[in-house]
Formats: sequence, structure tokens, C-alpha cells
Amino acid sequence: MATPTNLKIDGVNFVQIRDNFKNYLKNQDQFTDFNFDASGISTLLDILTFNTYYNSFYVNMVATETNLNTAQRRNSIVNLAGSLNYIPRSTTAAKIKGTVKLTVTGTPSTITLPQYTRFDAVYEGVTYSFVTQEPLTFTLASNYTLTNVELTQGRSVQERYTVNLLDGTQKFVISNAKVDTSTLLVRVQTSSTIGTLRVFENPTNIVEVTSTTLAYFLKEIEDGKYEITFGDNVLGVGLDNDNIVILDYIITEGASGNQIREITLASAIANVEDAEFTANDVSRGGEDRETPERIKFAAPKFYTAQNRAVTVEDYRAILLNAPNIGSVSVWGGEDNDPPFYGKVFIAVKPVVGEQLTTTEKDSIVRTILKGKKILTVQNEIVDPEFIFITITADVKYDPEQTVATQDSVNSKILDTIKLYNDTDINQFSKYLRYSKLSRLIDTCERSILNSELTLSMYKEIDLQLGQSSRYVIDFSNGIAKTTVGRLSSFGYGQGGSITSGAFTFQGFTNCFLEDNNGILRVFRKVEQNIFGVAQNVGTINYDTGQLILNDFNPTAIAAGGVTLKIFAIPSGSDILPLRGQIISIRDADITVNLTNDKSISLVKR
Repeated sequence: MATPTNLKIDGVNFVQIRDNFKNYLKNQDQFTDFNFDASGISTLLDILTFNTYYNSFYVNMVATETNLNTAQRRNSIVNLAGSLNYIPRSTTAAKIKGTVKLTVTGTPSTITLPQYTRFDAVYEGVTYSFVTQEPLTFTLASNYTLTNVELTQGRSVQERYTVNLLDGTQKFVISNAKVDTSTLLVRVQTSSTIGTLRVFENPTNIVEVTSTTLAYFLKEIEDGKYEITFGDNVLGVGLDNDNIVILDYIITEGASGNQIREITLASAIANVEDAEFTANDVSRGGEDRETPERIKFAAPKFYTAQNRAVTVEDYRAILLNAPNIGSVSVWGGEDNDPPFYGKVFIAVKPVVGEQLTTTEKDSIVRTILKGKKILTVQNEIVDPEFIFITITADVKYDPEQTVATQDSVNSKILDTIKLYNDTDINQFSKYLRYSKLSRLIDTCERSILNSELTLSMYKEIDLQLGQSSRYVIDFSNGIAKTTVGRLSSFGYGQGGSITSGAFTFQGFTNCFLEDNNGILRVFRKVEQNIFGVAQNVGTINYDTGQLILNDFNPTAIAAGGVTLKIFAIPSGSDILPLRGQIISIRDADITVNLTNDKSISLVKR
């Protein structure tokens, strides 16, 4: 009779498992006369093999779902993150600020728009609702006008639960997965006959929760919904039988509610004929709920931070869990240029737009970081510093290798560069790798034979027009030493590593910056003629990529406004950011020159 060691367990697919069973049985004396391929036992082997294969697959999937790094199902990822005390961020509502002016009937001394007054907007054919999160009182003295009114995208919902302590399965669940939990208001009424209300809050520091704290606790459950739990009279106040739990919140469309400006009153308010809303800016800050990939990334870091902001990683973990924050860079004052001891600098790139508003910056310091940072350390939120890249892609392709038209191939190249910007750069600490981008272009369409990229950097500098000022421009990458060794008398406008947009300088229009052997100077163009205007307006360090403009006093920018673009040719093929810098490619800065390789003569050129 065969020993158990005759049964191999190394099969990974159905056929291998079945063959292992068959060989095991063949080696047993009582089955020597059986034909395992043409008898009823073959069917039994198939059933046994299927059961074994099914169980191995099931066990493998179970094992996969028990690890945060390998889990695929959102419910599994959320549960594993919960063991690290991490609550995934809900959908976040977009907000918009502006001035509201009422048209009223008569001349009442005051008129109040109640909480959750609804305004509507139509954007790209879709209607979006906005609501007030608090009552707004207008007075006759102000001509029924209020400024800096904030509206929140979404609509208000209220849910009620009557507490039944005898029901051990009772749960207080927010039934809509699109809730913005930051708008959640939790109140508990004593009973249906006693109207006393207590307001419960979600604690930010569990250590401060006592038996008398009116606290509720939030967690994500199945299907992306949220469950609310209460204390047990040891850790937070517990509920009594027949209490009524009242949940008020806003459900929102998240990121879809951004970029809206035109809004009109939708609610019917007594004595109000109309309400004119004039937006300060478009709606922003809306964000879809946290993705499984983001949860996997943020949960371990949040656990490591332990809800305190001490190290750089602590700051990043805390801030990445906040709404409308897409990317964060943090550095200590000792690493700043110039050094500033006792301060932590935080650069934030929002999900929508290129920089946070002043209100959003203040909110981060006052509501997110306060109580978590070291008392004596100051926090400063700074705007991202963008280094924009212009790309000229010279691409050769063979039209005989594809059914795509030239325009289609051109579009694929453009889309590849745009996707590279969205996924590989356009965040803090992300490098632009020439070889990777070139490889992506070469492989985006089978007919492409090769590509050559020409890269240039530029920064946008806001000038004090009409005032002599000093400007420091850091590209933080080496700049090509094209003009090193040239004499100071070398002709203007002969090409170098630095150029700029046109501006007016010393009364002359159509002036430009250029470099000459480490010196920045100004020249002007008049039709086909070039004239020198200023021989020395600053310096350039080719190794560090730093430009300094001294007593620079343009009076106008040819493109309008106060922003001057300054261009630089990098000395290397890869471009790296520093501290709060972001490498980014705008769509308008991409040029594709597509050449039919078959049109190039190999005999005469």
C-alpha cells in the first residue's frame, strides 16, 4: 500500500492536482486493476480535484484579503485600516464663497435665510444643489446684502433612530454613501415626550474622552456607508432607552461639484422674491471618497504618526487624510533657504487648483495641526513652487506599420505625455525622467520608430511693476553653460540658456532677458534688429540654477498682467524638484512634430 508521501501536493492547477491524485491511487495495491481514465472513478477524481482546487483558491483569496498590501476588496481594506485606527475620508463637498443680495417684499428690518437654504446651479448640463450650513440674517441697514457667504454643494438629509437597548443588533447607520462626514451633526433627544437635545461631537483625541464626554465614534462599514457608535459611560456618555438619535448631514457629488460659479436661489423664503449670488471664485474643494489605493498608502503612515505632528512623516500622514489635499511636502526650518529655526514649512498642492486659499491654509493650522504639533514650533503653509516644462517631441514613424492616421498617432503621443504628467510628476518629490518619458512615447503606438525630446524649464514670476526690486529665481537644476567664456562685449540676442517673455524696460518695449557668461542682461527687438538695453541686471549660477535680478524695474508685461515667464535650458536630461517645488507640464506647452520616416530619402538629402 502506498504511503502518504506518495501524494504530491505541489499541483497548482486542475490538471496537476488530478494527476497527483491519479498517481497516488495507482500506487495502491487495491486499485491495481482500475482504469482511471475510462471508469466511473474518473468522475469521482474530477469531483475530488475540483473540490481541492476550489478550496485552495478560496484559502488563497482569504489569505490575500487579510493583508493590507494585498487585499483587493474595499471592505477588507477598510477593516484592516480600522485596526490601525484609520478612518477613510468620506466624499467631500465643494464650497463656494460670494456675496448674496436679496430682493425682498416691503422693508422688513431683518430677514433670515434658514439653515440648509437651497441654491441651484446648472453646470455642463447637470443640476447641482448648494446649501447654507447656518442661518443667514440680512438687515435693512446693509441693503439686505451679506459678503463672504459660504455655500456647500449637496443637499441636507436628516435621519432619526429610537434607541432600543434590548436590541443587541441595533446600529446607527448613515444610509447614504455620498455623505460628507465633516458636515455631520449628531444630536440626541431625551425621548419622544422630552425635547431636551444634547449635541455629540467626534473626538480628535481619545485620551481626553471621559465618562462625561458627549462623544460619538465613526467608522466605515459595508458598501461605503458609515456607522455611528456611542460611549459606554466609561469612554464617553452612553445612550438610554428611548433616546432619539438625530443625524443631520449633507450628501454631495464630490469632485463633480467643482468649478461652478453661476448659482441661483431655489428655496422659497417668505418675503424674499430673489437672491443674487455673486461668487468670489469658482467652487472648489470637492473630492470623491478615498480610494482603496490611497487607504493602503495612508493608513500605515497615519498609525505611525499616532495623531501627533513631530516628524516630517507625521505631518504628511496627518495632512494627506484631510480634504482637498493632493500632495504634501514638509521640511524643517534648518533645511530651508535661508534657514529659519523653530519653524516647519508645509507646501500643499490641493486636489483642485494650484494653491490653497488663505482660508484653507488657516483652517489647516487651526483645526488640523493645532493640538498635534510641538507647542514651540511654528507652522507655515506655503504655496507650491512650480517649475513648468515645455516639451518638443520630434517623432519618426512608419505609416505602413499601422492603420491609424497621422492625426491619430499624434493624439496618442499627446495623450501619453499628458498621462505621464498626471501620474508620474505634477506632485512633490516626483522627478521628470527623460528616458522613461521617451520610452513611453516610443511604445504608445506600434508604428513609432524613435523619438527625440527637447526640454526647457520656465517659472512664472510676479513683478512689482514700476518698482526697483530684487528677485531670486530658483530652478534647482543645473543650467546649460552655453555662454560661458563669452566676452562681455559679445553681441546681444545671439542665443543662450536664458530667455523670457517680452516686457517694457527703461522706456523701451519688446525687451527680453538673456544670459552672457554668468551675467543677466536685457536686449530689445525692433523688427529684425536687436539692441542692447542693460548690460548687467543680475547674475546666474549655472550649477545650482539660481538667478538673481538686482534692482529690476520693468514697467509693463507685453502679455498683460504682472507675471513674467523666465525660461532656462537644463544642463541635464532629467529634471528634479527641491523641497516645495513641483515639476509640471501644461497641455499648451507640448509640441509634437511627427515625421513620416518613409519620406526621408536614403539616397539624397
